[in-house]
Amino acid sequence: MKKYTGKTSTAIILYPQDRILLIKRNTKPFLGYWGLPGGRMDPGETIEQTVLREVKEETGLGVKIVSVVGEYVEKGVKDDIEYDYYPTCFVVEPVDGELKKQDSEIQEMHLFSLNSLPLPLAFEHEKMIKDYISHRQGVEI
Repeated sequence: MKKYTGKTSTAIILYPQDRILLIKRNTKPFLGYWGLPGGRMDPGETIEQTVLREVKEETGLGVKIVSVVGEYVEKGVKDDIEYDYYPTCFVVEPVDGELKKQDSEIQEMHLFSLNSLPLPLAFEHEKMIKDYISHRQGVEI
């Protein structure tokens, strides 16, 4: 059984009208699930550098960090892959670039209303989004 482990990052990108960007990946164990942009930390990176790099690689957007939603634990087995991830979820806002699928592992990207999120969502991403919604009073959109 293949195992994925380590620190990861995810990003909630701020958009007007209570919308959120979700992506579908072509890779296991994300195949068939909507999720937030992000990925695993490379050696020598900080988690903040990771989220900036991953968002740019996947979406084409340069972003700046606005706040941290929280740190999470994602453990389990899916599609014969054992995963043991420790993601930090950031709120970010675009500063440059154009929203355009950049990475070949990205199957689809779509802006969804926070009131009508698609299911299923990958891993703990639904909890991250719910936590963001409940704490966003201090973040101006």
